[in-house]
Amino acid sequence: MINIDFECENQHQFEGCFKDYESFKKQQEMGLIECPLCNTMNVKRIYKGCSIHTKKSKEGQGKTPNFWQYLEAFNNYVKNNFEYVGNSFPDKARAIYYGLEEKKNIYGDVTPSEAKELVEEGIGVFPIIDTEKLIN
Repeated sequence: MINIDFECENQHQFEGCFKDYESFKKQQEMGLIECPLCNTMNVKRIYKGCSIHTKKSKEGQGKTPNFWQYLEAFNNYVKNNFEYVGNSFPDKARAIYYGLEEKKNIYGDVTPSEAKELVEEGIGVFPIIDTEKLIN
């Protein structure tokens, strides 16, 4: 699993997760990489600092979890503690935000343009990557 940083023509920076470098190159060549905020396909790869993981000094502590493991743990937390509302996510999020429904944690399906509209309204949303779909 690799992570690559991008910037679109509107100076939005975002990160893409790919199975491997070959997957990244294939998606780039097919023009499948787009900005999640403005949907432009005019994006470029940018380089940021990197981190180096070393073995733990104390025995028995195990390896440091990698990005993929953190992502799976986050997804499991959301699935176990939030209510799945499917395609009605934008409507449910608005109803909760505007006090029309009881406040609760929800997750569901949303298009990039719907997510942008929610953010512009001041409704905090956070995208999650469905790791099960990426693996299978």
